[in-house]
Amino acid sequence: MLRFKPDWEAVSRRLEALWLGENERPLMAVTCLKDNHHYVREKPPEDPEELFRYFTDPEWIHRRQTHRFENTFFGGEALPVIWMNFGTAGHAKYFKNCRYWFAENTVWYARSLEDGALPEYLGEDSILAVEKRCMAELGRLGQGSYLVSMPDNCGTLDALAHLRGSNELLLDLIDDPDLVQEAVERILAGYLHSSERLFDAIRENNLGGSTHGWMQTWTAGRHQQLQVDFSVMISPAMFEQFAMPELERLTGWLDRSTYHLDGQEQIRHLDMILSLPRLNMIQWTPVAGQPPTSAFIPQLQRIQAAGKGLVLFPKKHEVPVLLDALKPQGLYLIINDASGEQEARDLLALAGIRGETP
Repeated sequence: MLRFKPDWEAVSRRLEALWLGENERPLMAVTCLKDNHHYVREKPPEDPEELFRYFTDPEWIHRRQTHRFENTFFGGEALPVIWMNFGTAGHAKYFKNCRYWFAENTVWYARSLEDGALPEYLGEDSILAVEKRCMAELGRLGQGSYLVSMPDNCGTLDALAHLRGSNELLLDLIDDPDLVQEAVERILAGYLHSSERLFDAIRENNLGGSTHGWMQTWTAGRHQQLQVDFSVMISPAMFEQFAMPELERLTGWLDRSTYHLDGQEQIRHLDMILSLPRLNMIQWTPVAGQPPTSAFIPQLQRIQAAGKGLVLFPKKHEVPVLLDALKPQGLYLIINDASGEQEARDLLALAGIRGETP
């Protein structure tokens, strides 16, 4: 049992069934502010040094996240989990001369890898040591109360784009593909080394397994998202050459894997992604300025027909449409816009979830 998720044992069983497509009903995570509770998110500091501490000081993170958990309704499969917000494709920071800085809600990068140069992995001589200590201490502080997620260290091409610059990398794919391939291999090796250490840091807190923070997933083994956001700018032929080998390797290395499909431009790569035999699920993101999740029913049905699960982030008004159009097996809906506990329970009831929430 978890302090902030009293029905954890039943929830963990359903989350494990999700990976196998053996869940009897759709899974749904609905979070909202508890009735009669007042929660104000702590504003990140403006001073760069204090902002760095805001993201990496485990006691500071523990205090503000515990306050959030105490005031949050976790409906259905929703998890009290701390998402380690160290930046998307954050393993780029573990390479020599990487230029980055923390901002209010993200991490920004500036080009640091010059023409003809290859990335040099520093391991724990980089910020990796700080992140690992932070996660391990949060794991200790949160034991029996909440889970601690892996950071968004995902996407070798995305990490290379942080180091090299997106425009420069696009030219490199044409002008020096062999150099890009060597860089990809080096970054992937650094990802594997660092991920082993980060998984180890939080395994006990995660009851022997691992969790993904914003996707609200958990498994008894190793789980991490896969992504190639950079692929919205490249052809299927380039995706096959530079991205597919990594995806094939990582779906074999991880126990469970979810591909983060970020934007409709990636639909042109979907058949290749679906061909990965060990890929479990696809997380579909309706990015800003594009149609909502429910506008892509044919593509979502195509994913299910290929035997892959779906993690979706619809708006609450889309829930009935999606439940009607999609199979429940392997389906997981994450709802973040419920107005209160009653509306949250009404949404859960649409998926046949009654009496399963605290």
